[in-house]
Amino acid sequence: MRVLHLLSSTGFHGAETMSAELIRQLSALGVDNYLGVFHSHEGSNIEILDSVAGSVRDGKVFNCRGRWDWQTVRALRKYLREHNIDIVHSHKYKTNIYALVAARFQCGLISTCHNWLGSSVKMRFYAALDKRILRGFDRVIGVSQGVANELQRHLPASKVVKIDNGIDFSRFDRRSANHVKQELGLCERPVIGFVGRLTPEKGVSILLQAVQQLAHKGRSVDVIIIGDGEYGPALQGEAERLGIDEQIHFLGKRHDMPDLYAAMDIFVLPSFKEAFPMVVLEALACGIPVVATRVGDIPYMLNNSGGILVEPGDVSGLAMAILDIINDQKAARDVALRGRQRALERFSSAMMAQHYHELYAGVLRERQKQH
Repeated sequence: MRVLHLLSSTGFHGAETMSAELIRQLSALGVDNYLGVFHSHEGSNIEILDSVAGSVRDGKVFNCRGRWDWQTVRALRKYLREHNIDIVHSHKYKTNIYALVAARFQCGLISTCHNWLGSSVKMRFYAALDKRILRGFDRVIGVSQGVANELQRHLPASKVVKIDNGIDFSRFDRRSANHVKQELGLCERPVIGFVGRLTPEKGVSILLQAVQQLAHKGRSVDVIIIGDGEYGPALQGEAERLGIDEQIHFLGKRHDMPDLYAAMDIFVLPSFKEAFPMVVLEALACGIPVVATRVGDIPYMLNNSGGILVEPGDVSGLAMAILDIINDQKAARDVALRGRQRALERFSSAMMAQHYHELYAGVLRERQKQH
């Protein structure tokens, strides 16, 4: 089975993390993986090619000159023929468009929809276009129930499948926290961690306000914020205005995540919008108590026992949840253990890859019957 994975990325975020892990696990199942990455401007990100180099037969950069490039379509068609690709598996609206035009009638078409982020007129247009394009695919995967439900509003129910994301738990064995905290200079106060893109919908501003409330209650914490994005400078300015900038540590983009998770006493994801955030799985795998907002599939991931849920935008509720964990370490350990056990049972990358492998095989059987 030969599968070409297509991505168009501006960073290495949740979709890229999931795709890389899927490729690695599919390789272990005997799938011949090929990877195509679109490069269209200076912000394009192609680092996934390096991250899965040992798990793909071939990796190729497709250069796109503008939003639409017929040369890219022709290059993609040629690549499919040369490598005798059976399945094209695309991620995000841009690769969905190119996959449909270049590969329809030639290969099986599968897309994974991670979410439709952004509320601007432009992004709403792209989301609406994407849902129309996906009608031409054999199967479309929603990574959360909310995404799957939205897909079913626009596609035949028989085409829509929900497959949970998964991670490789061996990468996130709990490590010694002391030496990591010492390296970061964080040895005296509880450490709260956030991981993600620095954009308004991630709710980091709510976390900063909650930290200020904790300070007013006489409880000081350190916060490590891992990730980059256009909202970073505004958040740094807000931390200064709130008088908590000494407690907030912007670490930027990092590649030593298992070590950084080890430094966290609490993981917080205060998002206004999510689908199935991989960072919650990573925190659970590390045995860290999770405080997150009641959005997307986060309640399903935590299952009412693996963490504490708060409403999006609730500064006081977030502050109280953090304080509860700090004040009751035994209860926090119990929460963390339950969360890790649920993640181990339900959200392994091996299980995720097996579901995708079965889906690929089913699509190929259908196509063989049609021909």
